[in-house]
Amino acid sequence: MECHKSLSGFESKTVPTQEIAADVLTEIDAGRELLSAKEVMKRLLNCRYSVKVRGSVHAYVMETLKRRNTIDFIINLCLRGKKVEDLNTFLRNVLRVGIYEMVYKGVHPALATDSAVRIAKNRLNARAAALVNAVMRKAERVEIEKELGKLNPVSRIALKYHHPEWYVKLAFKLLGKDAIELMKANMKTTAYVRVNELKASIESVRKYLEQFCDVEETVLPYVFRVENWEKHPSTLEWHGEGKFVVQDIASAIAAHVLSPESGDFVVDLAAAPGIKASQLAMLMENRGKIVAVDNSKSRLERMALKMKQLGVKIVECRLGDGATFLPEKKADRVLLDPPCSTTGALRNYPCVKWRFDEKKYRATVKLQKKMLENAMRIGDKVLYSTCSITFDENEGNVKPFENRIERIRDRRVNMWKSCGIREFNGIKFRKWKEVARFWPHIHDCCGFFISILSSF
Repeated sequence: MECHKSLSGFESKTVPTQEIAADVLTEIDAGRELLSAKEVMKRLLNCRYSVKVRGSVHAYVMETLKRRNTIDFIINLCLRGKKVEDLNTFLRNVLRVGIYEMVYKGVHPALATDSAVRIAKNRLNARAAALVNAVMRKAERVEIEKELGKLNPVSRIALKYHHPEWYVKLAFKLLGKDAIELMKANMKTTAYVRVNELKASIESVRKYLEQFCDVEETVLPYVFRVENWEKHPSTLEWHGEGKFVVQDIASAIAAHVLSPESGDFVVDLAAAPGIKASQLAMLMENRGKIVAVDNSKSRLERMALKMKQLGVKIVECRLGDGATFLPEKKADRVLLDPPCSTTGALRNYPCVKWRFDEKKYRATVKLQKKMLENAMRIGDKVLYSTCSITFDENEGNVKPFENRIERIRDRRVNMWKSCGIREFNGIKFRKWKEVARFWPHIHDCCGFFISILSSF
């Protein structure tokens, strides 16, 4: 059992990694603010544990969350007269972590069981520990393939590849048989680093990163794919100094193809946390002006601190509604990456899989339309992007402006990208070749949609 010393308070307490992970998962389950796993971990861990401990807990939490439906399926097979939802929230998550260890991490069943039982006994009571012991011992004997074979095809695929049934149906509707490859790719984790040329050169960052990980070039000269790291790039000194940021390649391409020039006036209508705005400032060589709009004061305050860290001097943060905001003059460029379903970024935000709400989804699409209409009013050229794979949020939203869609001019991006969806649910989209899609199973990045529109 992996144990660590808590750094909080005046007393030093040895806490197992599994217990810390269960605490994080419990906070996520509470869902009072629908925080992502990363936000919860940042709040609970950053001031209490070392980088090494945080990395270990992060792995447990994310890998358990990614497989939550299948883990719960196994637990339910082993409970008598109860369902996992009926259990005390902390107890439920101790079991989830234990099953993840035993079934998916390859920890010996006896060790995984002992760890989970001890945590339940220390934090709850002997009765809880007895239940954990019984469930873990039964789970050791579960023949998962045999149990999945008893289910209908959609349920079987959902559990085998660790996605909710609504996502399975959506993926097959979009991709046919390639839906399986998409779901497999969603289980991977790939990191990309964007050099901040306001503070460091591309070559200097590359040489620095090579001390800690393998570095590969991408279609953008200032973005690297990194793997086999000793320390995650986000924990490195140069990241803290703002010489690079961790940013998915598809996200970086979105800001890149907007291609702002030095001296431009740019509006970012859904700006926080500001990673794309900082990239635009870099491309503009810190000359011109970027008005960064967001409806959250706290997010804007954090964004302002981030801009200072990255050496960005041309971003002005403004509290406002991206659907109605009017700048003092017409913008040369508008960046709109609105709130979305996040269905393209499940590898980074697995919580999304288990929180989908049809009513909220429809409200999100409606908001995106309003924000896009506003963007087209206030700027000469608009970049519309989402980290979603749905048709409604992407081709469906830009279809009213189909005649204003421009071809992406960057040759490297055009050679690498996939085209949009030509037809979905009987709706045809003529400009499917002019927009860009990026898929986890094809491009090894988040699922992303990008479109460039001209307002004249």
